[in-house]
Amino acid sequence: MEGFAIRAPVPVKDRARALRRLAEEARALADPPVSGFRVGAAIIGARTGRVYLGGNVEFPGAAISQTVHAEQAAFASAWHHGETGIASMAVSAMPCGHCRQFLFETLAPRARPFQVTVGRRTQTLAELLPDAFGPQDLGLPGGSMSTRPVRLSCKGDRLVQAARKAAGASYAPHTRAHAGIALLLADDAIVTGRYAENAAFNPGLAPLQSALILRDLAGKRRVPIERAVLVARAAAFAHAARAEELLAIVAPGVRLETVYAR
Repeated sequence: MEGFAIRAPVPVKDRARALRRLAEEARALADPPVSGFRVGAAIIGARTGRVYLGGNVEFPGAAISQTVHAEQAAFASAWHHGETGIASMAVSAMPCGHCRQFLFETLAPRARPFQVTVGRRTQTLAELLPDAFGPQDLGLPGGSMSTRPVRLSCKGDRLVQAARKAAGASYAPHTRAHAGIALLLADDAIVTGRYAENAAFNPGLAPLQSALILRDLAGKRRVPIERAVLVARAAAFAHAARAEELLAIVAPGVRLETVYAR
């Protein structure tokens, strides 16, 4: 297991049962000090067949909207590892409406809705979210895991360039507010996060949320953050305010450096 990505593909036989077990085990990755309710999720990547795990994370003192759901955490890991879609997934508790909407955005045009297993019940995403609203309703193709990177340019050191690369790989077809963040940890490791937008806006995943999830999945939850750089394209939607609020909670005293890319 590397960064909580299971490298060996899960056999097709008994896949739902194996994923269900992994989703239950992924509850150990959760950190919910507000609700006390642990949720785990396991995703099989459509490109490689590997499994990616995630748990819900809450941030005391921050707006409740900063919470990261288990499904989003597993998505962030799969997306970061280059997966271009979801083959199937399991969750330890029934996905909320927020997560159903978020997962719908991962589907590329004409992609088959994947199956979601909760306990002994398996349903397609289409069954979980009938008559869904998504990018197609706005005249856009959609597919947050399969869109091509955009070219962005800005000057700066290695941390700035890491954030620029993350911003270029972000998904923001609705606002064009592409953004990425890079965190320098006390052990000199760099962790990045990308923005994943949603047609309904609120279920999106912010760059700092994504980076914190990937830091946790790398086993570095307790490693202090020493520096944070946000690279974003100037747009009507600003990422800095939300990132500053959460950064003040998880890394008091660390100032967010914001760089606008062209």
